[in-house]
Amino acid sequence: MINQVLNEVGSGLDKLMNLVPLPGRVTIMPVKKYAPVPIPNGAPFIAMFNPEQWASSEQFVYNDEQEEGTPEGVQRFNHIRSPELSFEILIDGTGASGEKKEVTAELESLNRTVGFNGQEHRPNKLIIVWGKFIFQGVVESIDITYTLFRPNGTPLRAKVQLKFRRDTDNVTRVLDADLRSADLTHVRALREGERLDQLCHAIYESPRFLLEVAAANGLTSFRSDLAGKSLLFPPIEK
Repeated sequence: MINQVLNEVGSGLDKLMNLVPLPGRVTIMPVKKYAPVPIPNGAPFIAMFNPEQWASSEQFVYNDEQEEGTPEGVQRFNHIRSPELSFEILIDGTGASGEKKEVTAELESLNRTVGFNGQEHRPNKLIIVWGKFIFQGVVESIDITYTLFRPNGTPLRAKVQLKFRRDTDNVTRVLDADLRSADLTHVRALREGERLDQLCHAIYESPRFLLEVAAANGLTSFRSDLAGKSLLFPPIEK
């Protein structure tokens, strides 16, 4: 079942990438769903210029538990908020770059792609692609700064600061949980610098199953160079 879903995901991403007319430019695509096969839900927005930088962030949320009369509270971990992605794009209507766009029309196009969808009664689900980078999420904020105008007041240039929050759907969550589950047999090829105890910790949430994994793979020493070798990580009763 998992292999079938993975094949569908791979096929879906291939089809999705075929919809990116300019892979070298940041492209924002609205989709009906993320997995197993992304389905387009409108026209993509293609940035005129790639951002000079972008930032990602995660927030760790705690409950501040403070007893009466004490100067400081105990921070009890609550949850991790979904990761954020933010970047700024430039829309230029002067034609100085050789490509002339109407700023207001481009902003309307951007809003149709990322903004509120009346039929869905919510902002669009989005997949953002830049080369090999792929991010799925929803828009959290759009901040526009106009920096150049015609004599009649219409904008000729605008900077748009975009912030997105990672989003998943039920299929993605189930697939992710299954692929990380210690109840499945995993096959992993060790990369240069990776250690067996690190992978044991990642899969079983503990390095103490190192000997069981070594035995399952017929290893007499787990300290030898294993880079490039494919190893089995079987289900282990905890």
